[in-house]
Amino acid sequence: MYKAVIAAEEDKTVAEYEVTVQDPVSAVNLTVNCSSALNFTVTCSTVDSHISSTFRCDNKTCSRESSTTTDPSSIDVYLDQGFIFCNHSNHVSWEHKKEEIKSVCEPPPGSECVSAGISVCLVKTVVFSVGLIIMVSAVITVHIMEKLKRKKL
Repeated sequence: MYKAVIAAEEDKTVAEYEVTVQDPVSAVNLTVNCSSALNFTVTCSTVDSHISSTFRCDNKTCSRESSTTTDPSSIDVYLDQGFIFCNHSNHVSWEHKKEEIKSVCEPPPGSECVSAGISVCLVKTVVFSVGLIIMVSAVITVHIMEKLKRKKL
């Protein structure tokens, strides 16, 4: 608290100012837990762990579920053009981190069996294998038939 006082027989306060000093904000960590590409939970926290917020998101918006803070700064999460943004700011500085929704919430190619279940993948593998065996057998049979026809001529 700062005061400007005119010193006289009787002191008179002419101005008072409360000054708050803020450090720059710390960097942020962004964690995404996907139940699907359309529904996911985002936790945005500061590196120094003084502030953390959890948001539930669909593919359009995020709403805050919980927050812990001992800091005068703010933390927010929003979605824009396929990215998740985590912002940490105060009156002095701003830090952010972003993740592409597609890269964190869609399974990598070839991992369909993990999410679909073993029985679905087993059926697909068996059907593919049987189809391949039938095709190879047909090619061999046609080849043998052609060879036999040529011997008869």
